[in-house]
Amino acid sequence: MKNPFLLSSTGSGRATAYIESPKVITYQGKTHVAWLDTPAEGFRVKVRTLDRATGEWSETVTVGEAIDNHGGPALTIDGEGYLHIVYFSHHHPFRYHRSVRPNDTSEWGLREQFGVDLTYPTLLCGHDGTLILSARRSHNEKPWELEIWRKPPGGAWTRGETILRSDRINYSQYAASMIWGPDHRTLYLGYRLYQQPAYDSPPVSSTAVGCMMSPDEGATWTKIDGTPLALPATESTSDVIMRSQSSEGRVLESGAIALSPEGVPFVAYSVRMEHSAEGYLATPKKGGGWHHLYLNQFLPAEHRNGALIMSGGLTFKGNGQPVMVAPLLNLKDGGEYWGHPSTKLVQFDSEDGGKSFVSKLVGGGEADQPQWMPSLERPTGFNEVPEVPSMIYTDGGRGSGCDDVLKNKVFYDLLT
Repeated sequence: MKNPFLLSSTGSGRATAYIESPKVITYQGKTHVAWLDTPAEGFRVKVRTLDRATGEWSETVTVGEAIDNHGGPALTIDGEGYLHIVYFSHHHPFRYHRSVRPNDTSEWGLREQFGVDLTYPTLLCGHDGTLILSARRSHNEKPWELEIWRKPPGGAWTRGETILRSDRINYSQYAASMIWGPDHRTLYLGYRLYQQPAYDSPPVSSTAVGCMMSPDEGATWTKIDGTPLALPATESTSDVIMRSQSSEGRVLESGAIALSPEGVPFVAYSVRMEHSAEGYLATPKKGGGWHHLYLNQFLPAEHRNGALIMSGGLTFKGNGQPVMVAPLLNLKDGGEYWGHPSTKLVQFDSEDGGKSFVSKLVGGGEADQPQWMPSLERPTGFNEVPEVPSMIYTDGGRGSGCDDVLKNKVFYDLLT
């Protein structure tokens, strides 16, 4: 099989967003991928399957429609091999299906709907087959929140605790991702909380990157050091790794949380300024607080002055070493960073457990067209992350709004 492999030529402007929503699952010799397409009929969630023994890909299957370019899928798998997918919503109920047959994306069961005004799903499968999901809940007259939902095997989706709440009534965005601890009962949640106090022009905003832990599959939550958190937590009460204000000319971005084989959470984030961006890898210190490793120093020499935006993927290879993929771009023109045409993907590899990295550009692609939104396979339940993990990413522009029907390319690639 040639890598990168072209999955689709009709991808949406956010075909492989958002990185907190897992989209790559490997199980018993097959790798399943899901993304958001825009064929002529509109937004559609698509899936394909790679037979790892033969290198052959299945035909593309349509799971269902999405409301707009925010409605992409989150994918996981249970202990019996059934795939589970959540998608569709941008301030709407989610839609959910289970695959008809284990380890097979060719047919999906009846559609279920749940929730109110939800966006940005994560999706995990617990040790007993219970699905656990986090999502942003929007409101008209009160602060927006991060909710937890559960679905036991054979049961209905039920709303659990609100675990995070904004300090503001206006727009908030939660880029939240979850991962299991080694015991498959401890949950780690990393987040980037963007809060907009008022609809000013231009808006003044605050951002915070933080982390929470649950020792009991999401029933209760603590800081990383075990200090209990009263729910819902806020920016001021949770375990904040970094915070910033746009009035200071700094905005934070973050990627999906990962866990080392030793059970140490890794959280990548960046500090974006008007003409530059600096990337960091945060890990907890034994005595409290966080260690911040400056990542721009590991960029290839010819790209060391590039803007590194850590809204990317982070996972661990079979050798126990971390690997990251993130957007790298040139912000010297002061242009909008989101979908900037100079955006390329850079891969970081470590041989010392994340103390240092070497990097290289990956993905190729056309000049003046962004390659971005990398979604890397991470453990979400019963998937078997290969020795060499893989990712999917978008090759093409963002469009001008949420409803644009575009023809972006969607690629699959190995993190060699």
